[in-house]
Amino acid sequence: MRNRIRATLAAATVAAVTVSGLALAGPAVADHTASGVFISEIHYDNAGDDVGEAIEVQAPVGTDLAGWTLVLYNGSDSEEYDTDPRRVLDETVGDSGVIVEEYPTNGIQNGSPDGIALVDPNGGVVEFLSYEGTMTAVGGPADGQTSVDIGVEETSSTPVGFSLQRDPDDHDVWFDPMPNSFGEVNGDPGPGPDPVTCDTVVTHTIPEVQGSGESTPLDGQTVTVDGVVVADLQDGGYDGFHLQDPDGDGDPATSDGIFIYAPDGPDVAVGDSVVVTGTAGEFFDLTQISADGLAVCQELDFPLPAPAPLDLPLDDAGFEELEGMYVVPVDTLTVTEVYNLNRFGEIVLSEGGRLFAPTEVAEPGPASVAVAEENDRRRVILDDGRSFNLADAGVDPPFLTVNDPVRVGDTATSIEEVVLSYGFGAYRLQPVDGLGDESTFAPTNPRPATPEDVGGDVQVAAFNVLNYFTTLTSENSEARGADTPDEFQRQEAKIVTAISLLGADVVALQEIENSVALGEPVDEALAALVDALNGEAGSEVWAFVPSPANLPPPDQQDVITNAIIYRVAAVVPVGESVARTNEDVWFNAREPIAQTFRSAGDDSDDAFTVVSNHFKSKGGSGEGDNEDTGPGGQGAFNGDRTRQAQDLVLFVDELVEITGDPDVLLVGDFNAYTMEDPIDVFEEAGLVDLASLFAPDEYSYVFNGETGSLDHMIVTASVAAKVTGVDIWNINAVESYGYQYNGTPSLYAPYQYRASDHDPIIAGLDLDEEGSTPGERLRELIRRLIELLKERFGRG
Repeated sequence: MRNRIRATLAAATVAAVTVSGLALAGPAVADHTASGVFISEIHYDNAGDDVGEAIEVQAPVGTDLAGWTLVLYNGSDSEEYDTDPRRVLDETVGDSGVIVEEYPTNGIQNGSPDGIALVDPNGGVVEFLSYEGTMTAVGGPADGQTSVDIGVEETSSTPVGFSLQRDPDDHDVWFDPMPNSFGEVNGDPGPGPDPVTCDTVVTHTIPEVQGSGESTPLDGQTVTVDGVVVADLQDGGYDGFHLQDPDGDGDPATSDGIFIYAPDGPDVAVGDSVVVTGTAGEFFDLTQISADGLAVCQELDFPLPAPAPLDLPLDDAGFEELEGMYVVPVDTLTVTEVYNLNRFGEIVLSEGGRLFAPTEVAEPGPASVAVAEENDRRRVILDDGRSFNLADAGVDPPFLTVNDPVRVGDTATSIEEVVLSYGFGAYRLQPVDGLGDESTFAPTNPRPATPEDVGGDVQVAAFNVLNYFTTLTSENSEARGADTPDEFQRQEAKIVTAISLLGADVVALQEIENSVALGEPVDEALAALVDALNGEAGSEVWAFVPSPANLPPPDQQDVITNAIIYRVAAVVPVGESVARTNEDVWFNAREPIAQTFRSAGDDSDDAFTVVSNHFKSKGGSGEGDNEDTGPGGQGAFNGDRTRQAQDLVLFVDELVEITGDPDVLLVGDFNAYTMEDPIDVFEEAGLVDLASLFAPDEYSYVFNGETGSLDHMIVTASVAAKVTGVDIWNINAVESYGYQYNGTPSLYAPYQYRASDHDPIIAGLDLDEEGSTPGERLRELIRRLIELLKERFGRG
């Protein structure tokens, strides 16, 4: 017989609780057995988008349900939720004996748990049911009531068109998912299918179930297949295993392997011969069989197949041909992303070296789109066989220790035995043993303890400090940094270490708390950071540039700001700081902040002006020239960033006129990769991108597995002629989030690594002009420009 789960409904009939002889009034509670009105069928979850969601109510024919309501409760907060929460039935029950209330796609929540209250016209709760657990309602008609768990549930692999149905004769019983009967009184499901044995007739081969297209040609059909287990993923949350035809069909267009979803099946091991009966379908684009039954049949004695070669790059069709199969990568693979390693045990690998952001290496348009498409063909994820969030579960990630990381740019020296699967929008290699901890990596991109020596008598740097806020998010919802005092101490320790080791005399900061915008004293967070730096140094080494007086009113400023700090023994400010405040341009970004300096103790040295910048981000959605054009594009709000660049060029002209000195450095987070329009604006104005000239193979940021530079030093030509060196210090962007102040606790150390998600950039300037003549520096600059043009345009 089909599995029948019995749930006791007696609790739903209790109207009051007596304690010490006192009757405590509770919410109005009715009894569905007296009215004959009850919930008879529910559908809330299925494979893919949750379609056809509905709740059926059964009642005697002719019952007037005017004023009756269905109220949905959210298990996360126990309150009514806002997706069509109350349905007024207002119908008379017809000859079918039921009425059906339909809900929009994904309209009924998916449990763990969630609830449904059936309420009569007097406000009495006739029944309060839940699925995937119990809950106590807060507010609404069921306030204070504890739900009754119906004891069965749907999942994200439940076939479309199925539902949970109540036994029409025994209301304490609900049936497992089965084809829905909305619109008619439920019937007894009758006997289930015969149990699967080793003698069960095989109806299809695995390649026939896979088919030669993107999805199975047998979607929704019951199939029986046999094969050998090539990966055991029963224990990590995937609740299944990979089964492969030991011989295959000889057709390279059809995969020989498939995932078997069997949460209630017997344990299997790699090498077991298995017969499976179940429903063929797609689970978020992974072809699978949802098992109704299976048998382990050692007498079949299927041999393990040899691994199929996985030879990148591959297009979707090439990956699809291997989906579900035991594979072996044949390329030398490079680590190109580690962001999700601490949360989901994932490392993104790529053939042919790390992947680059398309507009870092190609002009926006067809060329960058081509790079994006090729990136997709070159990448695959190495997963750990677990579907849950490691960080939430308090589980340490694989491959990482405090002093032995896996970094972007490292090389995979061996990949453990894997199968090719698909999930969360990407192809991924799952370990055959479900453990995911045996691959090895060579540190081909080792951690640098300090930046390279950039020379010069003054060093200028830019550093995005990842939302350094002294105001905690637990204290103010507008804050963006640490949540607790302990988190803040960990964050500050890393940032202080990084800045202290950076070796710069002037540091332009981005993403630091704009205290005045939070109602705090102006520059409070900036002063706190300088105090911490001086505490580390043991004396008053650092000072900060006060926020410009011409900034807009606090309520027009962002809660993060730009800032500038400096070593008092190295440089002295000249005049007051000034901001660029054209709010037609900077309304959605941080106003640039400028300060002019000279070398300390030497009035004969050239003055130079540093401008700290943080352009509008690529996130969100815009319209017109701010629209995100998709993969290979420049992200959202490119139009605004371009206008910000144009306005900044005008600001440079004003600064030169105000200071009487042509040396201006625009530094910071421009949220634009090297080949994008905002950087073009600077170059067309005669400004120079220092990293392109002096550090062309260094980059400051990694996003979506693609490396590039959002952080730049854009300078006037007179500054470029004085540059002695440039370095992007790769301590952050290529490191796992697990090393961050709010990452994996066991990986935390107060060192410089993963102090932020952006890498600092530093340049050396020869202000006293000793050691080389102006003519020599100019010739070197021209040589570098020529080399850059050759690289950009392919000329020999």
